[in-house]
Amino acid sequence: MMASAFHDDANDELWRECAAWLTRWEMLRPDHRANWPDACIADLANILRDGVLLCKLLNKIDHGCIDMKDVNLKPTMAQFLCLRNINIFLKICVNTFGLREAELFEPLMLFDLTNFHKVLCTLSKLSQSPKAVRGGILGFTAQKVKTREEEVIYQSLKSVEPMIYGRTIEQHHEPASEEIYQDLCLVGVYNRHEPPTMEKRDFVIKELVDTENNYVDVLNKLTCNFVVKLADCMRHQDHDIVFYKINELLKVHTDFNKELSRIRYDPSVKLSGIFMQYRERFLVYGNYCANLTKAINTLQELCDNDEDFNKIVELFERKANNGKFKLRDVLSVPMQRILKYHLLLEKLIENTDVNHEEYNDLRRAREAMIDVAGYINEAARDKEHLDVISNLQENIIEWSAGKDINLADYGRLIKDGEIKFKAHDDQKTKNRYVFIFDKCILICKQLKGQQFAFRDLINIADFHVDEAHNRAILNREARWSYNFHLVKNDNVTAYTFFVRSVELKDQMIKAINDALENIRPMAFKRTSHAFELQTFQKPEQCHHCSKYLKGLIFQGYKCSTCKIAVHKICLASSGKCGGSSSVYSMSSSSPSPQNSIANDDDAPLKYKLWFVGEMDRDTAQRLLERRENGTFLVRIRPKSIECDKYALSLKTEDTVKHMKICSKTDTGEKKFFLSWSKFFNSIEELVVNYQIYSLRENFERLGENTKLLWPFKQIYAIAIRNFQPQEYQQVSLREGLRVILLGKEGYRDGWWKGKTDLNEIGYFPCNCVREEGEVKFD
Repeated sequence: MMASAFHDDANDELWRECAAWLTRWEMLRPDHRANWPDACIADLANILRDGVLLCKLLNKIDHGCIDMKDVNLKPTMAQFLCLRNINIFLKICVNTFGLREAELFEPLMLFDLTNFHKVLCTLSKLSQSPKAVRGGILGFTAQKVKTREEEVIYQSLKSVEPMIYGRTIEQHHEPASEEIYQDLCLVGVYNRHEPPTMEKRDFVIKELVDTENNYVDVLNKLTCNFVVKLADCMRHQDHDIVFYKINELLKVHTDFNKELSRIRYDPSVKLSGIFMQYRERFLVYGNYCANLTKAINTLQELCDNDEDFNKIVELFERKANNGKFKLRDVLSVPMQRILKYHLLLEKLIENTDVNHEEYNDLRRAREAMIDVAGYINEAARDKEHLDVISNLQENIIEWSAGKDINLADYGRLIKDGEIKFKAHDDQKTKNRYVFIFDKCILICKQLKGQQFAFRDLINIADFHVDEAHNRAILNREARWSYNFHLVKNDNVTAYTFFVRSVELKDQMIKAINDALENIRPMAFKRTSHAFELQTFQKPEQCHHCSKYLKGLIFQGYKCSTCKIAVHKICLASSGKCGGSSSVYSMSSSSPSPQNSIANDDDAPLKYKLWFVGEMDRDTAQRLLERRENGTFLVRIRPKSIECDKYALSLKTEDTVKHMKICSKTDTGEKKFFLSWSKFFNSIEELVVNYQIYSLRENFERLGENTKLLWPFKQIYAIAIRNFQPQEYQQVSLREGLRVILLGKEGYRDGWWKGKTDLNEIGYFPCNCVREEGEVKFD
């Protein structure tokens, strides 16, 4: 019955009239979800809850009535910031728009969605105020009394889950921004006359190369026309904020564009390899996109407060593009560009034959760019969290003497709200305001204005929730009758939390339990690693799936023993901890791979199953003689010169062959090769190639089918879920089946190669198995 109320046109007319009025004021786009035919009241309620749109609305109706610096534009649903915004809106409604106090809703009516009808009534009065009417925008009328059907609709809002804290950068996209990107980066791409014989695949590659060239031109003009020329017109700190990372983006894309341009004349250059080479350098966009809103707001504030500076900016805009694009618009183009790469690669894959030699590598490159986009999204989201935490830290006083507390060290703010609080060793109930973080509960006293006084900080890991079962109370005393207990794990200390509603009680309990699950996930029981939730200062890849750990705060888990890092979802598949011991059995004269990495250049190889670090020829000969044909390893040659430091050792036709891996630097880029017949950008790329193609192209004495089949190091894994293959290269798994891992690269990110107990060989998703340990060879 409740679900049907959302779609009954006779019952939901008021909120739809409000959405239409906001659309007429251009506060909502016509295609916004709240305007969809199947929209429900929650779609409108959720976008009003943080108070941002309401404050922007007042400023739209009467420009300058609100100093937008006082409004937190990204409160990430932190209650203390949302209520601050809502209170600003209500204050201006009275002082500037002439509404009476009786016509206003209470802040919590909106934030908690306990009386959204009253919110709509206030907005109706606002729509009919003289200032709003003078705007020539038709208002809407609300009835003070709700019908029974309307009551059902409004009551249903109480069960609406709060919006997720933070947003992805895709949600910042505006149609105008996309049009600006197309005008700047697609200029001339489709206007040139192409040969009629050009294949679709070649056209997609040409589109990628041409748009990249245009994008570098945009960055160059941005640097020359604004970054350099405005340096003397702005304070140094403002200049750093507005043009944050622009110079670094220009350097990255100048190099990237140079690599892409080689595709035009060098058939050996692989597009997929270029993207894999630059994936980590593209992570700079995480910082750029996280700072973008601050950059644009700082620029707007400078232009609003200094007319001379505004005229200078407008002059440079006219010189740069005849005033067609504003500087703030151009600053958004990099965000648009980085999100286009995986789409262009998808388009290229669609026009590439599945038997093409680069088909699988292109899929890996696409997955890598999707991973990069995910990293950038989470970095931007976490920057908003850090801004909220910084705001909170600045508004707390009376910190305990001797306590140097940095709230950012305790993770994201998950939930905050007003409570009544009672410690069991003190029966006095106190009014308190709590902030639940990933690792702690901060307890404060709310003061007048916007400040809080510190009272206590509870380490969540030391406590658990004891949920009290409260009966519904319908009298006036019901407001604080819902409670639960926070009990210390030693059962010595306990606290009782009293909240206003059963919904708020459920939300707070869930927030605490979610925090506990993040600190001590159930998956810890399925691994011998000593994992701890950790914030990583630099980009880190998951040891299990090779994807980046996302965000800026508590991105994943690090083992304090073997130092590997993994996602939460990959904990159960991380296998046994190897500690600092050798990863396979060998004589004491042969150092383990983990201890034999010569320098940082070799670091990307250290987790490869075929890499053994420094090893002499005789040791490799002895170890491979006992292995089956096709087994291979890559080693660092002792006392070798830098240009030929690596060697490939392979058992084939019952003998062990040793092949020097040569390298040369060509136009500033290092290339690896076994012979002059083929060159590779990395050792990994060379190995993957000869797992597919014969080595005979380099050495005529080798057999026609001589390939790299079995990596020297092999790992046992157990299938933890079933998997049915969709392509011929894949292999089926059933739960409990034992698999020998043969490789963690060569197909696509997040997929491994293995041999099952049934001697079937193929690829499967890495999250379908759990590593158990190394295969020991006597």
